Amino acid sequence: MENPPPEFTSKSQILGYYVQALHGVLGSEKDAQMCIYHASFGADFGFCCDIDEDMSRELASVPGVLLIKPDPDYDSEKEDYRITSVELSSLSNLEIRRTPLFTVGTTKHWLVRVEKPGTGVITKAQMVDYYAQLLTKVLGNETDAQMCIYHVSWQTNFGFCCEIDDECARQLAGVPGVLSVLLEENLDSEYKAYQGDSMQNSNLSPDSSEQSQAAPIKTKKLFITGLSFYTSEKTLRAAFEGFGELVQVKIIMDKISKRSKGYAFVEYTTEEAASAALKEMNGKIINGWMIVVDVATDKRPRYSTRERSARAS
Repeated sequence: MENPPPEFTSKSQILGYYVQALHGVLGSEKDAQMCIYHASFGADFGFCCDIDEDMSRELASVPGVLLIKPDPDYDSEKEDYRITSVELSSLSNLEIRRTPLFTVGTTKHWLVRVEKPGTGVITKAQMVDYYAQLLTKVLGNETDAQMCIYHVSWQTNFGFCCEIDDECARQLAGVPGVLSVLLEENLDSEYKAYQGDSMQNSNLSPDSSEQSQAAPIKTKKLFITGLSFYTSEKTLRAAFEGFGELVQVKIIMDKISKRSKGYAFVEYTTEEAASAALKEMNGKIINGWMIVVDVATDKRPRYSTRERSARAS
């Protein structure tokens, strides 16, 4: 892929850039998300996806796509996105085409407080989707809305932070369900003031929901959702073993298709390790997908976690 627009700095923004390219071919954003099984966010930008030859030819003509070729290292966790000199010569006459969402320098960071959503919105993935729908009413495109959101509060105080221009901020303030839209003054802190009382206070206190997430948890077992179908237990173990000794890493498989259901359990020997993993790994990208980490319970989900978590990436 061509380099994403310079304002795309986070992994979720770059992943959205990839999904948008594939979306134009498949016609469904969710299908595009599910087809991507690996993504690169470094010096060489690109992604791996599972599509047929006809779709690959269509994808080759999408603006921003430099090159498409079969994945020679499908079973490997490392993919080579470098373009060879021969391939580069065929791209020498490429016309670079980009359409930034906002003019460079016109965006600001905003903190948006919203009303508590309905009872059907429970998980973090559903909450992100709810916030994206509110912003979509202004931007007109759900993918753009998802890419503009860079922080969410979803347990006690409800709201999100987004990067948009002044005009969009004014329009967002008038969307039903939005309580206020104010400039975000605590940009460098992971704690945001979603409480109404302290909104104007320069000494912002942490969101109580974030405090509860940061507090040590009383469990050694975590529940992971939003996994790519191609993520292996080996990959998942490598991502989580840095926080402490693991007892078990188990991806739940469908008994009929023998395919991952998109969720897993990770168990540590200590509560401290589980607490650290919960704090650091929630919202991280694994194999191109944003995962959601929560405390494990005895109840298994009766729904497809892919359906609920796909839009959160």
